Amino acid sequence: MVKIVIYKPYQEIWFKNPVRRILRKQTIPSKYEPFFDYLARTHGRLFVSTRLKFRPGWIGRLDRLRDTIRILAWMLIHRIDPRRVGIVLTRKQLEQMDAVLFMYYGNFTHEQLPIATDGKELAEFFSASQVLKIVHMTHFAYLPSIGAENLRLLKPDLFVAENNLIRNSMFFRHYFSDIPAQFQCLPYVAGHRFQKRKELSQRIHKLGVTGSITYKMHDPEFLEFFRQNELQPMRRRIYEERDRLEGLIDCLIYDLDESRQMEIKTLANSPKNARKTHEEAMARQKSYYSVDIVEFFNRYTMFAVPEEICDLPGIGFIEGMACGSAYFGLDDPMYRDLGMVPGVHYVAYDGTVEGLVEKVAYYQARRGELEVIAEQGYRFATEQMSADAVYSRFLDQLGQVRVVS
Repeated sequence: MVKIVIYKPYQEIWFKNPVRRILRKQTIPSKYEPFFDYLARTHGRLFVSTRLKFRPGWIGRLDRLRDTIRILAWMLIHRIDPRRVGIVLTRKQLEQMDAVLFMYYGNFTHEQLPIATDGKELAEFFSASQVLKIVHMTHFAYLPSIGAENLRLLKPDLFVAENNLIRNSMFFRHYFSDIPAQFQCLPYVAGHRFQKRKELSQRIHKLGVTGSITYKMHDPEFLEFFRQNELQPMRRRIYEERDRLEGLIDCLIYDLDESRQMEIKTLANSPKNARKTHEEAMARQKSYYSVDIVEFFNRYTMFAVPEEICDLPGIGFIEGMACGSAYFGLDDPMYRDLGMVPGVHYVAYDGTVEGLVEKVAYYQARRGELEVIAEQGYRFATEQMSADAVYSRFLDQLGQVRVVS
């Protein structure tokens, strides 16, 4: 039985909402909560850790105490059974485990330069660790040169992501290919709440499109490689053309950057209204994340969650398929490697608005064909991509990586 430590999971939103967000009533979906819950169901397999690296002296002891309180509060609020999920408080305890999982973003890179640079100290601290070091490459597009250098110091054994980036992403290979870590695909899994509530005959026969548009990219490496500053360019195009597309496509897309720019403009032109503008932006964000996304996916016969330009899918693709809607996405290895076949499990299009519109119009006129694809996609999502299927495969493969390392 592989004992896995998740490093500092209480800090960010990846596995379960941080306490600070709960206190502020900021509820944002945690993409990897199904993974956490699956490991927690297996007694003795999952552990969580504090920062483990602290400053010397009484300040460090105070930091250690504060971290311990934070992790206990996080576990208490989320009703995590301490009999099933252990706590690692020291580096010595960590070395007795089999593997440690780091989230790349927030530990070894970040959109903010000082935070990304600070990842060097953490990488050096864990560099000599004999535990299998796994790095989940979420948000790997941010400041890749700094992040890659930090990873060279860390010397990870395994990279994981929703796509095999070393094989399928030129951008990833450009910055990370010289790091001698193996790569393993760890696909998204739909949470238990994503269920088919309606038959396709009861749904609106249009394409529902969802997803958030993140802040504009400013990293020189990203701008030079992609020649644009959008991480999700297709979401941007649909969002900006939503009125023209209304007859075929319904748009539930939230533009984070738009809200940020409004705040910056207000702060510059009318500082006294800055607080009000910020509150309005938070209200829009809360409104987007409070939408019943399960109902949204069950509302339409077909849906899309346009991918990131850096070769990663949105989690919504598997969630919508689990709700019985037909998915429209790229013909890409990120799906084919999972076993998804265009025209069988989902509808592939060429990545343009025009191509998407053409496919939507085609299947609006051929509802029977769409229903077959939706059903096969639903069965794929709920059977081959269930939590038990995906995570048991991952753990089996993880055992092999441990031997190779």
